[in-house]
Amino acid sequence: MAQERLGLRLLLGALLACVSLAAIPAETRLKTPQTPWASLPAEDRAVLAPLAPDWEKLPGYQQRRLMSAAAKYPQLRPIQQERFQERIRDWAAMTPEQRKAARETFKGLKKLPPSKQHELRERWLERNAAHSPETGPAPRTGPESR
Repeated sequence: MAQERLGLRLLLGALLACVSLAAIPAETRLKTPQTPWASLPAEDRAVLAPLAPDWEKLPGYQQRRLMSAAAKYPQLRPIQQERFQERIRDWAAMTPEQRKAARETFKGLKKLPPSKQHELRERWLERNAAHSPETGPAPRTGPESR
């Protein structure tokens, strides 16, 4: 009898929790709050400076990821810091459509077997190593260049 009461109480508690969560819109429950640019530490603002114009438009979860990356930035080796800055600048220069396409491409690449990922990475490195900053970016190939 006592065990049935405990089970009933647990069931009632779970039901009450579900009902109270259902009363709050899903977008409110799942939304990570945004962080104002001015509230970031000066070091993080310096690292994330290319994103400053778009910062307030970024969703909170993306801001959090970027803040986490900026916090780790001082521990990176110089070559890693350079690569990080290059990628932040490239990302900031992209249109929303280009960013969406980049995300979809990345998702597709993550689904490939590791050997194919390695092969594509090697080809990409070879292609980009052949084009120094003086000669400009490598010519685009594939369907996106047409």
